[in-house]
Amino acid sequence: MLPLPRPPVARRGPARQQAAHRGGGRPALPQRPAGADRRHGRRPDRLDWKGPVSRPTITDLSTSWVRVPLGAGRGGSGATQVDLLHVTLTDDEGATGTGFTYALTGGAEALYALLTGLIKEKAEGTELDAWPRRWHEIAAATRRLGRGVALPALSAADIAVWDLCARRAGLPLYRFIGAHTDTVPVYGSGRSTHAMSVDELIEGSRTYVAEGYDAVKLRVGARRAEEDVARVRAVREALGDGLRIMVDCNERLDLPTAVWLGRRLDDLGVYWMEEPLPADDLAGHAQLATRQGVPVAVGEHLHGRHEFANYLREGAASVLQPDVPLCGGVTEWLRISAVAEVFGAVLTPHFLPELHVNLAAAVPNCAYIEHFPLIDEVLAETLPISGGVAAPPDRPGHGMLWDTAALDRLRHA
Repeated sequence: MLPLPRPPVARRGPARQQAAHRGGGRPALPQRPAGADRRHGRRPDRLDWKGPVSRPTITDLSTSWVRVPLGAGRGGSGATQVDLLHVTLTDDEGATGTGFTYALTGGAEALYALLTGLIKEKAEGTELDAWPRRWHEIAAATRRLGRGVALPALSAADIAVWDLCARRAGLPLYRFIGAHTDTVPVYGSGRSTHAMSVDELIEGSRTYVAEGYDAVKLRVGARRAEEDVARVRAVREALGDGLRIMVDCNERLDLPTAVWLGRRLDDLGVYWMEEPLPADDLAGHAQLATRQGVPVAVGEHLHGRHEFANYLREGAASVLQPDVPLCGGVTEWLRISAVAEVFGAVLTPHFLPELHVNLAAAVPNCAYIEHFPLIDEVLAETLPISGGVAAPPDRPGHGMLWDTAALDRLRHA
């Protein structure tokens, strides 16, 4: 059913490729038309009968800080609310686009300050076709702040730019990028917590199976490792070998425990082990990947293509989970996808299926998106999922529909 098999266990470095130089010489440069104006690259003896080309310019970037309640005990972070930084861009022709970033466990003040300060100043007055250059300028100007602050803030503006451009083109975002597929597999992630009993854990997974999902994710790491193995085994025995089971450790393990747990989860056919160690422990993940058989997944705490590339270069992960509102926006997410493709890694983006379905449908190496109800309270429509499969919306732009009344009601600043 899936476009990709179980991802391979990470190995150090990409496969070597030999580059053949064809033809023996440099390719010929394109010739300039006779009589072309060398300063402007056009023929002065022809009229510009089509008139000036429209180059829309960003005139306003506005940010709302919204606090979205999160159901008690949902997921593995322990967070009870999501700080959502919601951005609206407007251009000089009145077209708009929206984007966002978020914080789960604090730090939203820094994101809000960047979005209402430096990023607003840099974005306003920028022509849309000059945004890639402005993206790099903002990234460079904020480098000393650390990628974990700068890139999430930049992500919100970047998503809004892509939404605005796709809307202006009259295309859904995935088609504006370049459609690779029109359906994306979804795995169930929002019905498992550390606090659940074994029976509750089985029932949460069973409801996903009844809805047609072929994969679910369970939380581990908050209990003794032996107990976690027993809980995963109980789900496997109750629901059978046809169900793909992933586990999310939420950075809770040390290396010896992760190795021990991974070997036993491998016997249960676990599809991947997510964030077993703190995300900045690159060396530990590299050791773990070679000392047990379950593929290692990382990404929700990584920012920018270089951090992802380091994991792949060291053979420390074979499943990447970039989160577009955190990793640098659509611009950087697509670069991360390209890096992953070079190394033969699988993408399974973190959270937010309403947005990630567009990106997953635009690249060749995405195995799943994740069903997790993070910001449903401020959405007018959640992503329709049928039989464990979702299709990108056919509306222009990213297609997310916001509940404006909820955004206003929950607005913090």
